[in-house]
Amino acid sequence: MADDKFEPREINFRQWLPWTQIFRGFWIALDHKKLLLAAAGILAMSLGWWIISSLTYGLRKPPEWAAPNYGTNWEAFKKDRARWNLFYEAAGPGNDRFAEYDENDLANDKEQYETLARAFAAIRQEAEKNPTEPISEIREKNLRGLLSPETLASLQLTDFKKPAGKLRTLPWFEDRGPNQFLLVTGHAGHPWREGGFRGLVDWFVTDQVPVLLEPLVKLFRPVKYFLHPNAGFTEQFYFLIVMIWTVGVWAIFGGAITRIAAVEIARNEKIGLGEALRFTIARWKSYIFASFFPLLIIAFIVLLLAIFGLVNYIPILAEFWDGILWFLVLLGGLTIAVLLVGLVGWPMIHSTLSAEGSDSFDALSRSYSYVLQKPWSYSWYVAVALAYGAVVVFFVGLMGSLTVYLGKWGESQFTGMAQYADPSHMFIWAPTSYHWRDLLLQGSPIAEGAPVITDKMVDQYVHSDHFRGWYYIGAFLIAAWLYLIFLLLIGFGYSYFWSASTMIYLLMRRKVDDTEMDEVYLEEEDSEEPYSTTTTTPAATPEPSSAPMQLVEPPTLRQPAPAGSAAPPAAPLESTAPKPGDGEAAPGGSVTS
Repeated sequence: MADDKFEPREINFRQWLPWTQIFRGFWIALDHKKLLLAAAGILAMSLGWWIISSLTYGLRKPPEWAAPNYGTNWEAFKKDRARWNLFYEAAGPGNDRFAEYDENDLANDKEQYETLARAFAAIRQEAEKNPTEPISEIREKNLRGLLSPETLASLQLTDFKKPAGKLRTLPWFEDRGPNQFLLVTGHAGHPWREGGFRGLVDWFVTDQVPVLLEPLVKLFRPVKYFLHPNAGFTEQFYFLIVMIWTVGVWAIFGGAITRIAAVEIARNEKIGLGEALRFTIARWKSYIFASFFPLLIIAFIVLLLAIFGLVNYIPILAEFWDGILWFLVLLGGLTIAVLLVGLVGWPMIHSTLSAEGSDSFDALSRSYSYVLQKPWSYSWYVAVALAYGAVVVFFVGLMGSLTVYLGKWGESQFTGMAQYADPSHMFIWAPTSYHWRDLLLQGSPIAEGAPVITDKMVDQYVHSDHFRGWYYIGAFLIAAWLYLIFLLLIGFGYSYFWSASTMIYLLMRRKVDDTEMDEVYLEEEDSEEPYSTTTTTPAATPEPSSAPMQLVEPPTLRQPAPAGSAAPPAAPLESTAPKPGDGEAAPGGSVTS
């Protein structure tokens, strides 16, 4: 007997190492439907933030010590000024007279305020007389004898600009770190050469990770401001409106992206853009409520703690009240801490609803239980997604920068030497994020040899004799193309974020619930009910024919005859039809076996 042959099976690394599924993230995220959804979500969120911030900022007036309403109450003024600076950091335009620190911010008491007020008045006068002298040198010269060296060092005299517009800046002008092309070519420095491994880690943590986690950063930023100790009721109301808008926007667009990704990952099928949006809009309440429910619980606990603290207005009683019942405060703080830590699984809420088609409570319980039951597995999946995402997002950013730079470079080959044929003026409104404006205006008359193009340099060029009126047309149209391309480019980061979150959810579901990754909820399965109890209307019974029904015996399984013996003759099958002599008409045919 020949030996059986066994062919070796092909090694399936995705069965042995399921986390390698994350490496499919690049091609899954690089889908035009997901990119369009991400770009639309970014635009909707940013425009909503800008409108809310602009309307709210116009209702506030900055507090100044010179105002008559403070009198001699310096503590009340400093408290209001701290609240204003927090509000300005979130909603301020950054281009008004409050864009820099002045005597109202730096003074620690009334006497120091008078001294600094005279110094800053002298700085403004000298800056107007000598516009070419660096403002940092003027400040240092006037403030060195008034402030201590420690205060001067902490203020960083080279940059007195206040942080502003964190919730108001449009996506084309946000700071996302150095440009990828300038970084590769060395024009923006080499973090890995200058600081070694530590410099590479710093660049990854400070520049790349916030870009990869930008949807999560945009959710937590108003939450951070809301919980800030300097936030008053007005500021908290503003931050709450921003949070509601953010959650609402990504409930629709993030949910649609995760729906497309879930079907593609599990079934290797692609659904349309309209189908994904219809799926999400039909469940918009679940998406929004599931995202907001932890924040509502936190707000409720904070309200209870605030009511608990009202007893502190009563002397002596407050000592016993807090001392005896402090465990309740600790319990509330622990609950808030657990809810905030569990919010790192916020993206899995959308993935749960998109993959399971369930309700908001199921999405919340799964996201929190997965994170709290298997924190190390979740941390490992997130680490792999971040490391891989840093590479692919950097690559996409590099390709986008190369695309616009090489296009502009090729166009300028025969026109760069002519003054009015140089197309550099068309890029004055290019996005400043990722330093695209610096990239496109390098070597142009606008740059004047500087590596960084400032708004002041652009304004000087626009108001010079070299700038013609019709230049506005080209600058506007080119800016429209650049804004669209840039929106799709950063939309890839959002698309990868939601796609990777869906992969992580399916991996965590496999880890915790032992559910295969190819199981996903499909709406067409609702009608397939094998045990349905639905009654149907019976069809009309046909009229019986005049001929009676003939009954035929079912065939039997015949055993093969033994070798050498003759097969027995088959017995004829007797017909059950009525015979002609019984008074019935004979059937038209006979029944035979």
